[in-house]
Amino acid sequence: MKKIASIFLSLYSLSYANIYEDLSDFAYKKKSDKNFKIENVKIVHFSKNNKECLELLIKSNQVQILKTYNSCKNLEKDSNFNDFLNRDFLNLYKNDGQTISEMIQDLKRAMQDIMIYYKLHYNFSQNIDDMSKNKNLSILNIDPKEGGTLLYKVNNQACVGIELLRHNSKMAMKVYGIENLDKKCKFFTESPDFKDISYTAKDFNWYYLE
Repeated sequence: MKKIASIFLSLYSLSYANIYEDLSDFAYKKKSDKNFKIENVKIVHFSKNNKECLELLIKSNQVQILKTYNSCKNLEKDSNFNDFLNRDFLNLYKNDGQTISEMIQDLKRAMQDIMIYYKLHYNFSQNIDDMSKNKNLSILNIDPKEGGTLLYKVNNQACVGIELLRHNSKMAMKVYGIENLDKKCKFFTESPDFKDISYTAKDFNWYYLE
C-alpha cells in the first residue's frame, strides 16, 4: 500500500513538473506566447474621509471590486454602483485625457478673447465675431455695458454658459456647465479640469475684466 501511495505521489509531482517549468520560463521571458496571455491591470486603493473604502481591480474591459471596507460595505452588492464602474467609470478611465485637454484649451482661448475685447473697449459687442473668432461661441443675450450670457458649444450643442456681469462693482466673468444629455458635453463639464475653471469649494471662480 505504501509503495502504491509513493508511486501515486511521484506521478502527481511529475504531472505538475511541466507547469513549474512553464511558469519559470515565463518569469524569465515575461512575454505572451501560446500558453500565457499578459493583461495590463491596475489595483486601485480608494479612501474617503481618511477611511479605507474600496480596492478595485481595473482590467481593459472590466472593473472588479476586490475588497470593500466597513465605510463602503454596502457598495459591494449595489448593482447600480457596479454598472457605474463598468460603464461610465471605465470609459472615463480608458480615455487618455487628450480630448479633454484640447477642449479646455479651446474654452480658455474663448474666455481670453472676451477678456481682451472688454479691456480694449470697456464694452461688449452684439456681434460675437467682433469679440472672438471661436466657432463654438454664440450670444444668448448681451448688453454692451451691462454684460449678458454667451454660450460655448460642445458637439454642436450649448454646453457651457459664460456669464458677464458686475461682481464686487467690477465687470467679471463666470463659467458653468449647462445641463445637457449629450455624452460629450457631460464628459467635458464633469471633468476635474472644467471644474477647476468653473468653481472653487465655496463659490464660482470669478474672472475680473477690469
